[in-house]
Amino acid sequence: MSAPAFLGAGLHTALGAGVARNIDALFQPLPHPVLQEIKTPEESVGAPALLLHGRPLENIEARFWEAAEAVVGEAIEAAGLTREQVREAALVLGTSSLDIAVSEAIYARELAEGEDAYPLTSNSTMGRLAQRLRQAHGVRGPEYTICTACTASANALIYANMLVATGRVRHAIVVGVEIFNIITALGFQSLELLSPHGMKPFDSKRAGLTLGESCAALIVGASSKRGAFHLRGSANLCDIFGISAANPDGSTVADVIRMALEDAGLAPEQIDGIKAHGTASLLNDEAEAAGMRLVFPKLPPVCALKPFIGHTFGACGVTELILFCGMAERGYFPATPGICAEPSDLDIRLPQTPQALAPGVFQLNFFGFGGNNTSLVIANAD
Repeated sequence: MSAPAFLGAGLHTALGAGVARNIDALFQPLPHPVLQEIKTPEESVGAPALLLHGRPLENIEARFWEAAEAVVGEAIEAAGLTREQVREAALVLGTSSLDIAVSEAIYARELAEGEDAYPLTSNSTMGRLAQRLRQAHGVRGPEYTICTACTASANALIYANMLVATGRVRHAIVVGVEIFNIITALGFQSLELLSPHGMKPFDSKRAGLTLGESCAALIVGASSKRGAFHLRGSANLCDIFGISAANPDGSTVADVIRMALEDAGLAPEQIDGIKAHGTASLLNDEAEAAGMRLVFPKLPPVCALKPFIGHTFGACGVTELILFCGMAERGYFPATPGICAEPSDLDIRLPQTPQALAPGVFQLNFFGFGGNNTSLVIANAD
């Protein structure tokens, strides 16, 4: 059987709906986050966020399902799957907040209607989102939901790739979903990790993250097409240094990067570019920069995508993979204009304009809240 490859994708972020529109936006100026008001019994809190383009925070219950179902349909169409292939496919979902936004909306509605309301009831379950997507698209293969914070959909991709590579299924639908919700927003606001001025990873003016929304889907399946992007290697490793930050010496970050390279059968000097996790928080950027320096005596080009879309948490694995692959397929390495134009205190410089990029091998890193770290090695060259 041919090796698994990325066959088609669907995407909806703050940049737009549809993969092509998202890639087009990466050539434009960075968007500005908007403060979303959250009213609590004690106060009104503003949380900076980049919401789904064209989808204001209205009719929350319908907006969530419509956006998630649409990107899966876009990916299926892009991959050219038949109805029978979709029926037999596996569905592997990665998310950090599931459908909590819907449960919050139901709770608020029931309160307003004077009903006995209870937050996060059985309306929200670990498998409910996957079940809804299965029903919407007629998927009957195995189903998995992975919830490992910011690495969730990256880990979902690893598992989906294994299902196809071992012949368990012919195709897998990998989905990453993150929708604005009060629990996440207030949690990060209480930790003073939110920046109202956008994300500036590795920059001397970095001050935290911006909440981001994303619905993303990727079809993985056997392909004999030359030049198709595929997963060359991967690794996952837990860091027990602390609950909210990686070891600042970079040792765990370095370990997971090395493990992914070993799995791919590559040396550090064979990597043509790195997509950094880049949360723009002080300690996490420090740990990531230190870890990359421990592995790469001379860093290859480094890019960061969260300034364009915010931090999409559990969805960032599939979301940023689709964005990176889309840019690379157009022959460009992503840029972040105005951020890290010169080497910062962390000695990292990010491209200010998209750079010409040939087919090659690239490393994409994701480091999760709670210590779950994942590194992917992807390639579109033999």
